[in-house]
Amino acid sequence: MYNLKEGKGTFKGTIGECMFKLTNDKVVITKFFNKSKYFFIFGKYLNEKQSQFLQENWYSIDAIEILFIEGKPQAFLYEIKTRNKYARELSYKPKMTEASHALYNSSKEYGFIPKLVTVWLHDNWEYSIETKDFHENLYCIDKPKKYDRLAIF
Repeated sequence: MYNLKEGKGTFKGTIGECMFKLTNDKVVITKFFNKSKYFFIFGKYLNEKQSQFLQENWYSIDAIEILFIEGKPQAFLYEIKTRNKYARELSYKPKMTEASHALYNSSKEYGFIPKLVTVWLHDNWEYSIETKDFHENLYCIDKPKKYDRLAIF
């Protein structure tokens, strides 16, 4: 028998992204939504620089949402982390690549609102969603992987 909470890597993360989508029907998970279709439907709510930023970074962003706040469209970008929830709180922070760190921080310059979402896996198939403003105090930078764009050899 397999246990999702013991899983590692991208499959657990993808499942967490889907769980986040289940809680918010306005969210678009980029890996499952065609980029051309997105711009056809939602492009009218983005300025030219935002559109270009999304075109260049589509597969590096976990999720996007357009909300209307006081009648104006606001574009939110989500970095989604899936973590196990234990009875005792663990002190470690989720890891993020230097490239993701730079991407979400630079998105602010284009008028995006970046958020860090944690999908907490509890016992008995229950889960909770925690959304916070994107801030470097909430995660740690992982060492570069072999194929990272920013890796230095």
